[in-house]
Amino acid sequence: MDAIGPVTDTVKDVVPTVKKYVKYQICYNDYVNKFKDMQTKLERRRVDVAAELRAQLVQPGKIAKQEVEAWLKVAEQETAENLVEDLICKGGCFTYICSSRKLDKRTQSLNEEIFKQGEKYTNAGESLVVDDHSIEHYATVFKEKQGQLKLRQQDIKAKLETWLLQPGKMASNEVKDWMEKAGQQIDIKVEDLISQGECSSPSDLRKKTKELKQILEQGKEFTNAGVILVIDDHSIKGFPLPVEKCSGRDDIQEKILEWLKGDKVTRIAVTGMGGVGKTTIRKNVHNQLLNESKFNKVIWVKVSKDFDIIVQQKKKFHILKFQRKIASSLKLEQEPEGQENETKLAGLISEKLREGNSVLILDDVWQLFCLEDVGIPILDGNNGCKLVLTTRLQDVARAMECKVIPVNPLPLEEALALFLKKVGSDVLLDGRIKGDIKPFLEQILQKCGGVPLAIVTVAKSMRGKMLARHWKSALSEFSKFESIVDCLKFSYECLEPQCQECFLYCALYPEDAEIKKEKLIEYWIEEGLIYKEGKTREAMNWKGHDIVDKLVDNCLLELARGSEYRVSMHDLVREMALEISPQFLVKAGMALEKLPEEDEWREDLLKVSLMKNHITEIPSRMLPPKCAMLTTLLMSKNNISTIPEAFFEHMLGLKILDLSNNWQLRRLPSSVSKLKKLTTLLLLKCSSLREVPSLSKLVGLKKLDLSWTSIEELPQGLNMLTNLKYLGLGGRLYETLDEPLQNLSKLQHLLVDANLNDKAEFKRETIGIWGKLQNLEKLALRFLDNLNMVFGEVGAIAESAPLLAGTFSSLQYIRVWRCNKIKKLFLVRWLGYLQKLQTIHVGDCEQLEEIIGSESEEEEKVTLPKLERLELT
Repeated sequence: MDAIGPVTDTVKDVVPTVKKYVKYQICYNDYVNKFKDMQTKLERRRVDVAAELRAQLVQPGKIAKQEVEAWLKVAEQETAENLVEDLICKGGCFTYICSSRKLDKRTQSLNEEIFKQGEKYTNAGESLVVDDHSIEHYATVFKEKQGQLKLRQQDIKAKLETWLLQPGKMASNEVKDWMEKAGQQIDIKVEDLISQGECSSPSDLRKKTKELKQILEQGKEFTNAGVILVIDDHSIKGFPLPVEKCSGRDDIQEKILEWLKGDKVTRIAVTGMGGVGKTTIRKNVHNQLLNESKFNKVIWVKVSKDFDIIVQQKKKFHILKFQRKIASSLKLEQEPEGQENETKLAGLISEKLREGNSVLILDDVWQLFCLEDVGIPILDGNNGCKLVLTTRLQDVARAMECKVIPVNPLPLEEALALFLKKVGSDVLLDGRIKGDIKPFLEQILQKCGGVPLAIVTVAKSMRGKMLARHWKSALSEFSKFESIVDCLKFSYECLEPQCQECFLYCALYPEDAEIKKEKLIEYWIEEGLIYKEGKTREAMNWKGHDIVDKLVDNCLLELARGSEYRVSMHDLVREMALEISPQFLVKAGMALEKLPEEDEWREDLLKVSLMKNHITEIPSRMLPPKCAMLTTLLMSKNNISTIPEAFFEHMLGLKILDLSNNWQLRRLPSSVSKLKKLTTLLLLKCSSLREVPSLSKLVGLKKLDLSWTSIEELPQGLNMLTNLKYLGLGGRLYETLDEPLQNLSKLQHLLVDANLNDKAEFKRETIGIWGKLQNLEKLALRFLDNLNMVFGEVGAIAESAPLLAGTFSSLQYIRVWRCNKIKKLFLVRWLGYLQKLQTIHVGDCEQLEEIIGSESEEEEKVTLPKLERLELT
């Protein structure tokens, strides 16, 4: 028992001490937890400050403030994961009592000195950065600006090259000077500036960067819409015309050149029948004159029958039309159309033609006219201007006091050489005409009468015909021919039916018209001449180009001078086409001021073309034409202001109605609503048009163009046009298109084009197209001032009408032009809907920043696998 007593006493003594240490242990754990809680709060603040700093450092030329960097470093140290344990291990807190006190002080220090100090760095508007004034910074800025300048130079160069495609143009001095300065800046190596001592301090490099920025800013002016980068190149005499060498006409060409170089002859007329080669001779002479140092200007102007009708009618505005052609060739500044003064323009032309030594060539003159009225100076041998004209009429040549050079048909030997050259080697054996073919060939050649146009056209039609029976069959056709025009028909008859119809359509244009290929092919598509169920519009367009090439190859069309995008028709070929088409009424480009008389609107008419005239109204007293078979009515480019309500009453078979470019037309008559077979209605650039009747019954309509009109509300029944494939709209009309668009599932081409009156009316910032647009191939947007993105948020669209699977799955072409607020075309998320996109063309969009706008750094990579062309102008 005695032994137990001391033990008990010892335990009694120890218990209070143990309790004391247990108490300190509990307190110590509390302090540790408080410290770690403070560490957690500080870590959150450190992360926030670091994130804000990264965001502010995105600004170019900025670096972190030293105090911010120091605070972040301390905060990182104080929030280390095992800081408490490290302090204990290093003896920083060697007893519970001591460690508790130190931890408490350390916690207070974190809160008072570090955590609260970091609070100001999280305040809104607090700047955590300062300007970077180091030489390294300015070197980086210089290189960035060099990159921007290089891109701008490339853009301006591309735009300049497009402008220089115009004949007779050269870059302006301002553009050339800027391009040179930009090139010099781009070639600078900033490392050399620093290493060679030219820029030994940040301030030196800052000055160099400022100079570069000034040149970059100057270049911005040349990218603006409407800024012209070229001027007339007065050193150019003219441009060579595409032409083949004349067969058997060398002596005529030499004689003309001899007279032009001499002083005795000042007016020359090349005369002869149609197709005999007058124009070919004239083109060859023109091209040879370009190499003659004696002449500083060679001017060529096509006259044609239209002008001669004008002269007979003494129409002032037609004289002006002819004068404008000459003035344009002379690069004279002209008043806007409708404001010209005939006498003033004649004076300007005369003055210009008297400068230096010039040759004026007038092709296809049919009627005597007064040279002075037009501004062509009386040629007395001393004024430096000589005149060459071609005409079929020797009386006209003599009346205009010209030295006449007649062009006769080719003799048989030369005619045969030309024929064999064009027909190819299939008819030859050992260099000679095959015996079984020769008699038929010679008789066919005789029918051509030595006329080069007929010889070439017929020969090209017979290419590839190697068997005698082919030539015998052709001769049986030729036996019916009595004229050169009849010979040309043979070439027409050798065409496939589709090509024949397309060829005849060309005759609806005015004589000597330069026809845009794209516009012609659009007409063919609208007429149904190029159509196959399921074919894309692009495929039909390419088929149209194939047909154009075939017609050119067979000499039924020819490329317009200086352009691969336009074609024209020889007047004899056009005469032949109209002769084949008795159910055509064509009075295009004939200066008509009123509609043809009632008796000319025959019941059997199929097509009527009155385009490019000066018709101002259709009189209300005129009975509606009874043309039940009429399928095509072309009345574009007139000045029509009113159309009687019942005018279309008896044209119920009408398929194509083109009233475009009638800027005074205010309303469309109600009888249009009855044209149930209508497939094409063109009203573009009828800028005064405000009223269109209901279209609900025109369910066969495939093309509707209302762009550049003043229509403020969508026509009634637009949502019923479920077969529509082409739709052109003004900006204000698109504002209300959302619901009707949902029914236009066959739409292939959509044009939204705001005119000068409704640019401000287009309020949308994105196009926001939705609906069943799986077949849309082409989207064109022009003059939409408030547009800042083509397609907006997918999610935003989905809230009102979800995008259907396949939407835009056929879209191949996007063109955006003069949308001055647009900054990006579309977001990355849209790429998945645009997998067939082939061409993107953006022009004159001043604020464009991105083609494809990103939304985050972690977006899934999506590509445009079919993209072939990206054009920025």
